Amino acid sequence: MRQLIVSAFAFAGLLALSGCGEQKTVDVRNESVADVVAKVGNSGPHFLPGRWESQMKFGKLDMPGLPPEMAAMMEKSMAEERSFASCLTKADVEKPGSSFFGQENNKCKYDSFTMGGGRIDAKLSCNDDEGTQEMTMNGVYTPETYAMTMSIKGKRAGGQAMNMTMSMTAKRAGECTGKE
Repeated sequence: MRQLIVSAFAFAGLLALSGCGEQKTVDVRNESVADVVAKVGNSGPHFLPGRWESQMKFGKLDMPGLPPEMAAMMEKSMAEERSFASCLTKADVEKPGSSFFGQENNKCKYDSFTMGGGRIDAKLSCNDDEGTQEMTMNGVYTPETYAMTMSIKGKRAGGQAMNMTMSMTAKRAGECTGKE
């Protein structure tokens, strides 16, 4: 699950680097994260660098076999909206890299990735020693905002299943402050 949560944040970074204006549509199948990053980076104009403020809210969590007290504790923790800020630098916009997305280990790939015309749809699969995960993402974006929903399905190496949903929104909030 940790890998997939990291991938969700990585995906948010990918959106921040995506374009506006005359951006070309990116539509690929069975591509590495690094290849998708490169294609998005080469697809046209990008968002302006600056401070991005994001909110993430977890939705449904289903983990069969989880002790009830642990499930209640997780649900309570997940019910709180999480806010964070990041600084998107000019260098990030001009030359994104897979390390920017925390994906240097090549354990994830995009089964499908389509982005253009203000819409994004993607399916990301990860396979590592902890198990397998699949994340689907659907959303909309403008030059200074994005909103998406994600559905995550996973199976730990020991066989325990996990399903969760989350939503994320972000907006450009001016110049970087150094406190991101």
